[in-house]
Amino acid sequence: MSEPRATWGALVREIGEAWIALLRAEAEAVARDLGASGRALLRALLVAAVAGAVAFWALGLVVYLAVELVALALPRWGAVAVVLGVFVLAAALLARLAASRLRAVETPAATVRRRLDDGRRWWRERIAAEPVAPPEAPPQVEEELP
Repeated sequence: MSEPRATWGALVREIGEAWIALLRAEAEAVARDLGASGRALLRALLVAAVAGAVAFWALGLVVYLAVELVALALPRWGAVAVVLGVFVLAAALLARLAASRLRAVETPAATVRRRLDDGRRWWRERIAAEPVAPPEAPPQVEEELP
């Protein structure tokens, strides 16, 4: 009669170990997701900083162009206007790139919510044998282009 108790004890211990392993695996998965979101945010902020620096120098060129126009030194202001155009174009492209990268970053709350919803759905489907439809994806916002 003591043998079934040992078996039950082993089963309970095994379930506890499996539960701890599951929690550890979920925590590691959430940490990986948050790390990936953090790295994407860092890259987006770096591109935004470069765009800001380029815009700063473009502003300096606008001031220089205004000075040259007032001085009426045609050979110099023409060159400044060309360089200014290149800087403004580069700043616009970098700002657009930074904005697209920032839109792609998942917030930490959304990451945790997604992981918890996935875990809850897995438990319902596997353990409780209740088939659950996956949540509907939020509607995609399309960017309006001029």
